[in-house]
Amino acid sequence: MNVLTQVLDFAGRRGPAVLFFGVLVGLLVPPLAERARPLMGFAVFTFTLGAFMKVRLDDFKVPLARPRSLAIVLAWTTFGVPAVAILIARVVPLPGDVTQGFLICMLAPPVGSAATIAAMLGLSPVLALLATVFATLLAPLYLPPIAAFAGNLQLHMNPWEMTLRLACIIGAAAAVTTLLRRYAGGFVARNPQAMTGLAVVGLLLVALGAMRGMQHTVLAQPQLVAGMLLLAFAVNAGFQLLGLALFSGWGRAEAVTVGLVSGNRNVTLAWVMAAPALVGHPGVELYIALSVFPIFMMPALTRGVLRRYCAGCRQPAPAVRLTRTEVGDPPVHRSVPSNGES
Repeated sequence: MNVLTQVLDFAGRRGPAVLFFGVLVGLLVPPLAERARPLMGFAVFTFTLGAFMKVRLDDFKVPLARPRSLAIVLAWTTFGVPAVAILIARVVPLPGDVTQGFLICMLAPPVGSAATIAAMLGLSPVLALLATVFATLLAPLYLPPIAAFAGNLQLHMNPWEMTLRLACIIGAAAAVTTLLRRYAGGFVARNPQAMTGLAVVGLLLVALGAMRGMQHTVLAQPQLVAGMLLLAFAVNAGFQLLGLALFSGWGRAEAVTVGLVSGNRNVTLAWVMAAPALVGHPGVELYIALSVFPIFMMPALTRGVLRRYCAGCRQPAPAVRLTRTEVGDPPVHRSVPSNGES
């Protein structure tokens, strides 16, 4: 095992801790954040590749064989979460900038790293991957009209160009995964943690880059930052618990996975799309930037709790069971072998 493999293996085994401290390092060491920011495109491809490496083609058979169950999950994570966010924004009195930042974050699709985080937590990476890919490819088409309806938010983008760009990233990651499994399958099978580590490295670059300029803001407005940061954690955790509660009858690993993609949204994508409209609204950008913290810190904070909660599940967690009985379907009892992730 060479040095690179050892580094990736370590990152895979200590993924939640690496991300937790990575975002703090980016905050405390601004030069690192500055250097990481230009690498964001490479980072997105890397963690997408890592996510694909955590699932196998056979893993998709179970969820795709239950199309009605899968459709419910996809509908909730793509459209249900934004609908609840819009309702909350209409009912809960918050400052205007905070409301807009909250909506921009929660209208976004699930975060692109959801499958990797699910793998690190022993959940269902294939379910997280399907939810993420489905919503992300549709996001350029549905986000602008929903944002305009929700809070008069103007998202500036060419939807077809953005969709093509996202499809290229996802397609390239899928193609590279196929090649690696075909021509380096033995190495991939022997080093499952290194495959997780590949995604963690990409996520670490994102965590570092997202902190560019944050240290100055934190030192200049500590009380405002503290209040918004607390709210960002509460929103993330609240939507995770809501997703878990709504799908609690579908198996613990699956329900927690739905909760994961419900609370962790692709705030970076939404931020880029909304950037032209945020000029003169520093409070909106501040809330969006702070929403990155729970995405990278919550896995380390909740890993132990989730392991105890999923103690009844086979560890590593099954890829996807989705065994809730549908109308007219006989009861299904499946146990899908996992890919060796802890």
